[in-house]
Amino acid sequence: MKPLENFFFLILLLLSLNLTSLYASTPKENTIVVALDGTGNFKSIQEAINSVTPNKEERTIIYIKNGLYQTEKIIIAEDKKNISFKGESREKTIISYHIYDCKGGLNNKCPAEDAAKWFGQAIRTSATITVQGNGFRAENITFQNTAGPVGQALAITIHSDKNIFLNCSFLGYQDTILLGKDGTRTYFKNCLVLGRTDYIFGGGIGYFDSCEIRSYGGGWITAPSTPKTQNYGYIFYKCKLTYAPNSPQKKDDNQLISLGRPWHNYPKVAWIKCDMSDKIDPKGWPTTWNMDYASTSKDLHLYEYKNTGKGANMTNRAKWVGIRELTNQESGLYSVENVLKGNDNWNPKNRKI
Repeated sequence: MKPLENFFFLILLLLSLNLTSLYASTPKENTIVVALDGTGNFKSIQEAINSVTPNKEERTIIYIKNGLYQTEKIIIAEDKKNISFKGESREKTIISYHIYDCKGGLNNKCPAEDAAKWFGQAIRTSATITVQGNGFRAENITFQNTAGPVGQALAITIHSDKNIFLNCSFLGYQDTILLGKDGTRTYFKNCLVLGRTDYIFGGGIGYFDSCEIRSYGGGWITAPSTPKTQNYGYIFYKCKLTYAPNSPQKKDDNQLISLGRPWHNYPKVAWIKCDMSDKIDPKGWPTTWNMDYASTSKDLHLYEYKNTGKGANMTNRAKWVGIRELTNQESGLYSVENVLKGNDNWNPKNRKI
């Protein structure tokens, strides 16, 4: 080529590369970017949610760049459907707040000065994030409530149906996750849940697949309130039950961990092929928690199946009618596909974020 031709060829090549780079960095259709440094569409996660068209059937992905998002108490309203949160990284994309339930605070929430910033559904619970819109999904996000050992302080409240959480962390102390609406379905895969007191609770259906359930000592992992007519409550499949040292409340350290205590209704929990720490209380369910029928009702289904680890020994489990090991045939009823199918044959494994 001649020098002039070489010059024009180089210019065209550079323009082509720049356009390719620009196209690659431009968010795809139905994708919103949130970044604290201003490099996205919004700095606020709530503003991104609010921008989504109500009752939209197509999925909207809210891509959240790394950062500590700690100034918002977030709500995904009922008409904000099919929203996905996708974090840049699980460890560095953190959604955090610190409201907790108390007596005498504004709306019985503390700190009062922070509770005063919120109203309506956003202050209904202490939760850092409340999910009401169906079809919510999240990947590579940490949700946390940093209030500590002061009372009920939720990381997340879930009132919606057909939710999926992949590779997420839920960090709290008391009542970390509320599955707050009977019959609704939520699937957790490769997640971490941390807490001490009743930190997975409510009447919804939760399937925890290959998750780490990490407990401070002295408390209860679950506080289920499954309706009598609901076949399933919480299923823990191939999960790892671990012990968390250095609790924010020092008296917790070296204390045993209970699998749960019945909250009300007819609790249903199944532990299947889980690895159980030696810190698990041999009784599993050591207290009826003022629920007189807990130990005698056949409608409580507190099942175990082929668990491993020192905490899996069922010899000294509480002598309740509902505590027993599943048979091989019964265990087949606890697959993801069967537990979560509902009336519409929903299968979270068939969908991707």
